[in-house]
Amino acid sequence: MFKKVLSMLLVTMSIMVIATTGVSAMITEKNIDGLQDAIEKINPEYIEEYKSLTENEKEKEKELSRIQNEYPQGSILNERDSAFILLDGQDVKKNQIRAGSSSKSFSVDKTQYNTTVHLYGTMTQNIAYVAGSSRFGGTANLYRMSGSLSKVKLEIFHTAYGLIGSSAPYVGVLYNGSVSATKTSNLNLSKMDKTKDYGSILPMYTTMYARATVTTGTGDQYTVSSDSWKRAQ
Repeated sequence: MFKKVLSMLLVTMSIMVIATTGVSAMITEKNIDGLQDAIEKINPEYIEEYKSLTENEKEKEKELSRIQNEYPQGSILNERDSAFILLDGQDVKKNQIRAGSSSKSFSVDKTQYNTTVHLYGTMTQNIAYVAGSSRFGGTANLYRMSGSLSKVKLEIFHTAYGLIGSSAPYVGVLYNGSVSATKTSNLNLSKMDKTKDYGSILPMYTTMYARATVTTGTGDQYTVSSDSWKRAQ
């Protein structure tokens, strides 16, 4: 029941923001204040847990990946996972620009099942600050360095989170989607160049990563992924 109420609140907020884009400056200010208020309400236990994760970047990436994959668009994160997103967003915000257009390149190699591949490209996003159309995507390329391949699937994932409610620091998934392309021929170099638009309402924090799913000539399959790219709005 609680999650249903929060989901209804998220929808209501979306309608209100769309109807009041003429006063975007006022909405933005309230959103920033709400974020700070939410951070101040986080359970100290979750703060200590987050601090311990920051000492091991791989464990932190693993936790972020779990949250990205566990919650579909329109869902509400539990209090523990909401705290992680809020605290990580606060850390990212200290060192990065806010809403607008930006890009990040990636490059990673992997050897498995007698094949070696190189995944590289550029992730892009153009995020609306208050309300409007946001865009994500980019280029992803997989170069076969050795071995035989039969299929390659290239994907770029994007998740946008927003703060909801006021009595507790909860976070909702405003958008969770991807662009993808599957190749079964000319696999020496597989390429994808795609973008996707979506309506965004008060995005607080966004994450992106690229992934290739590789099927070898003998039918074995594995994935190779870039590190997560995080931005706080």
